[in-house]
Amino acid sequence: MPQPSSISRRIQSCINYVSAGDYESAMVNFTAIATGHVFRNIFVNGVSFPEAMYKFGRTPIAHEGELDPRLTFNDAGALQIGNTWNLPSSYITGLCVGVMVAQENTQEFINAPLSLTIFGHEFQINELWGAEPLVKKIIADAFRNPHLFD
Repeated sequence: MPQPSSISRRIQSCINYVSAGDYESAMVNFTAIATGHVFRNIFVNGVSFPEAMYKFGRTPIAHEGELDPRLTFNDAGALQIGNTWNLPSSYITGLCVGVMVAQENTQEFINAPLSLTIFGHEFQINELWGAEPLVKKIIADAFRNPHLFD
């Protein structure tokens, strides 16, 4: 019987840590930062969004085992960018969804009954692997913009 790959295991761990409110551990398990397609040409204090995730998230975790104090997460849904980049915890889950729905991850799976809700639509995690067109439609519908991803 096939076992979940390292991608699947890391995504599962990341979601479990987000659910437990342990955002640092969630980011440790989420190593693929893919923000360049979402936040473009936004610079704060000379740092772009992808650079902030790399400099304040990935690099300190890899080298020091913890997030840089300039990157924090909150459960209030607030977004504050400046000297400190304080993001909603749902951002981490959004990054996970971005990885899961990628076509190259269609064959991935987890061995756990985890679910996520995306704009009011609940999915079992295993329904989301490679489901990019479906998720894009849900997001476009939520923003009432059928051309959002054109």
